[in-house]
Amino acid sequence: MNIGLLGGSFDPIHKGHIEIAKDALSLLSLDSFYFIPTKNNPWKDKQNAPGDKRKEMIEIAIHQEPKMKVCTIELDSASNEKNYTIDTIHALREMYPNDNLYYLMGMDQAMAFEKWKQAEEISELVQLVAFNRGSYPITHPNLETYHFIKMNNVEITASSTEIKEGALDMLDKDVLKYISKNGLYLDTMIRNRMKEKRYKHTLSVASLTRDFCKSNGIDPLKGYIAGMMHDVAKEMPHDQAKKLMKKHYASHLDQPEPIWHQWLSRYVCENEFLISDEEILKAIEDHTTASTSMSLLGMCLYCADKLDPLRGYDSSEQITLCKHDIEAGFRNCLTDFYEFSTKKHRPIDPCFFEVYDKYVKGVNND
Repeated sequence: MNIGLLGGSFDPIHKGHIEIAKDALSLLSLDSFYFIPTKNNPWKDKQNAPGDKRKEMIEIAIHQEPKMKVCTIELDSASNEKNYTIDTIHALREMYPNDNLYYLMGMDQAMAFEKWKQAEEISELVQLVAFNRGSYPITHPNLETYHFIKMNNVEITASSTEIKEGALDMLDKDVLKYISKNGLYLDTMIRNRMKEKRYKHTLSVASLTRDFCKSNGIDPLKGYIAGMMHDVAKEMPHDQAKKLMKKHYASHLDQPEPIWHQWLSRYVCENEFLISDEEILKAIEDHTTASTSMSLLGMCLYCADKLDPLRGYDSSEQITLCKHDIEAGFRNCLTDFYEFSTKKHRPIDPCFFEVYDKYVKGVNND
């Protein structure tokens, strides 16, 4: 049998990985193709997602490709030392002594192959294969030195680094759903959507919402995701925001523009990050104005946003109350907002009084 091998972090796996596997299966007449996620990549200081999550993402990405498989030989290693390809190749040679092994790598790695541990021996144990990657040359002396086969594939431009910086279109939709559901990479994916001050606020709110949830018996992962995504549309350009409000939230278009982001953040979460958890989406939608149908998760996010220590005032007592009893903490936040606004003679949106009446006064106006 002819077996293709592609090692890497796959942190996360993206469309480019799948395309190169398809090309290799065809161009090299392979019978199967194995993705080998590394446990400890010698070229990187750390992985962002744990091995089991990276494995599951690969399985999701290849579920319609019967010739593609995940090889967990490195993930299953009892050692926490760096994984070196030569060790993996030796183990695979024992498993497949009579098969032809084709080890693939991008031109970026092929150009530096002489730096790999026992590079010469690797080239004797397997057939090396190089594929084109965007912005790298299509040839190099190493190709001849180590007897590479060179694939003339369409250049792979996708990269896991760009995905973690927000290039969501490089991901399979089901993989993106998995990422969002598990709260992976969200802290870096949203980074370029907001200024530094708001980004720090977002990280703080995500952490505080998670803490409130954990201490109140609510799923802390949902709290983290809701907190991380609550302001994702806060700095959306005005023209884009107005267009989306007109199309999807026309009934709220007359609300002050500074609070549009609670609906638009829900929109971005649903349509760009493919978040489908209604409890998370509703919490984000309610985080600025609150509503008369607040979930406990929604209360956690509302309070975390209002009590974020980075806002510059001492909210420690209120934070302690929220950790002890989020419903009491939520009532306290509503009362505090009402008293502060009244004292400062600031206008209060009429919808606030419905929320205030229900949760503070105990009056149901339904």
